[in-house]
Amino acid sequence: KLYPCSKIYGDGNAVPRIVKFLKSIDMNEPLQKKFCFPPVKECISQDIDHILETQSALAVDLGGTNLRVAIIDMKGDIIKKYSRANPRTYEERIELIVKLCVEAASESVKLNCRILGVGISTGGRVNHNEGIVLHSTKLIQEWDSIDLRTPISDTLHLPVWVDNDGNCAALAERKFGHGKGVENFVTVITGTGIGGGIVHNNELIHGSMYCAAEFGHIMVSMDGPECMCGSKGCMEAYASGIALQREAKKLHDEDLLMVEGMSLKNEETISAVHLIQAAKLGSTEAQNVLRTAGCALGVGITNILHTMNPSLVILSGVLAAHYEGIVKEVIGQRALTSTQAVEIAVSALSEPALLGAASMVLDYATRRTY
Repeated sequence: KLYPCSKIYGDGNAVPRIVKFLKSIDMNEPLQKKFCFPPVKECISQDIDHILETQSALAVDLGGTNLRVAIIDMKGDIIKKYSRANPRTYEERIELIVKLCVEAASESVKLNCRILGVGISTGGRVNHNEGIVLHSTKLIQEWDSIDLRTPISDTLHLPVWVDNDGNCAALAERKFGHGKGVENFVTVITGTGIGGGIVHNNELIHGSMYCAAEFGHIMVSMDGPECMCGSKGCMEAYASGIALQREAKKLHDEDLLMVEGMSLKNEETISAVHLIQAAKLGSTEAQNVLRTAGCALGVGITNILHTMNPSLVILSGVLAAHYEGIVKEVIGQRALTSTQAVEIAVSALSEPALLGAASMVLDYATRRTY
């Protein structure tokens, strides 16, 4: 169930090596505990396609707005990408995922890519062992208790891996980003919501109920703004894109958002972008909102440092660069001295969800541990 059958190609010499080894065993002597397969004469494989083709993965990213599929190679280069609006119903969504995956797999032949498997990144709580979405976020409707692995694996006859988008971001950093070669690090994603992933002793941490690294719901205040989870004072209720949009609308209603140099198009929705723009143009009110959000994020990350003691914290997502300075400031003021040496870095990856989804396939296909 963990790794459905797949065609992952070696060098074609495994059987000759095993046969030669078995013939070399002296049954009158105790079998050595340690041995190595004897070398065999190099031969030209009858199937050299796997040498000429680019080993690649199909990566799927299920976001609240868009559904994206990409062909990604071993270096993390996106060879081809497809993007569609994420359908609102389960049936339409599954149908579109399968359709795009089939289309991408067909296109991969023309692009000289060998697809080793499919990796899927999705919002919500995911049982990665079974490939099942247990419970989704409110941004993706009709997405609870969904078996994602079976319909895609049955259609494409490829192994399929599924995980939470925050975990995928951490996997992307481990393979392609700042986390490469780092034994203990965390990724904090600041986007529409707040999530993340934990890599401890080089292993991704899922938790007993598959809800580890729900950083957005670390409480930074006993009585703060209401969060989408139903609680109050969560980090997400202060520093997420939704939280900043809420504050931007409040300022706009009080005629405090718009400053010289800003303009709104007809029927344009107020968003976090307008708040950031106003802050850059000198709005004191907007700057105060961003500072409060950054402080909340910094306090939450300080709690993570005191719990996990990572050597690196990677800020990912569209808001990461805006929070870097204030997060470092808060850590310097509030964190234990022994944890202040932690490195804070902004992710350099443009597509962490897709790259993380691909890494699940590529790491296993190349015999690395996932």
